[in-house]
Amino acid sequence: MVNAFFLPNSLLSLIGGLVALAVSYFAHRYGRVAGGSFLRILSLGFMLLGIGLIAQASAFLFFFLDAGKISDRGVFVYGGTIIYLVLQSIAYLLIAVSYARRMQTGAVTAATAGVVVLLQNSPFLIHTYLLEFGELVLATLVALIVFQALLVYEDNKNRLSLMVLGAFSAILVAHLAKLSSSVLASGLLYLIGGIIELGGFGLLLLFVLRSGPDGRN
Repeated sequence: MVNAFFLPNSLLSLIGGLVALAVSYFAHRYGRVAGGSFLRILSLGFMLLGIGLIAQASAFLFFFLDAGKISDRGVFVYGGTIIYLVLQSIAYLLIAVSYARRMQTGAVTAATAGVVVLLQNSPFLIHTYLLEFGELVLATLVALIVFQALLVYEDNKNRLSLMVLGAFSAILVAHLAKLSSSVLASGLLYLIGGIIELGGFGLLLLFVLRSGPDGRN
């Protein structure tokens, strides 16, 4: 990914991380006042997302700038990628589990078990195709969230539920674009995915602000 899109992609990840932390802050603030469980889980999840994106962006920017002039800069990129993938996976899993408990469905348990089995039986695949495998896991988890958000919207038919559905749908498209960018080695596709992901984060931030301290979620 070291090409003309490397720096803008890194800066976009940094901005996305900051927006994710803003979502976390306001979701925590309003969730604490209203006692809304979804807002509290959203706050924790997006805190992890924000930290993961900032860690990845920082590692990539360090690689780009070569601030320390060290010989093995790739370790920072690899480490940042690991942190990014692990924290995002935990974040989306938390949100998916929160939805599952809200809807009293065992779908997340089955999906989680499948991911664990895949992790245990594919060490070579994970090591060799780390980013591709990670984005596939993230896309799977977000797809599960989107499906459950759709069911919630079908029950409620309100604007806030539609905003959540739209936000996570955008995030799903973003991860599919990032997965495609890794397969096709396209920095442009990764940039497009980052822009779409930022839009999804922005819509979630709007959702949290519209929910307000009364916790109408």
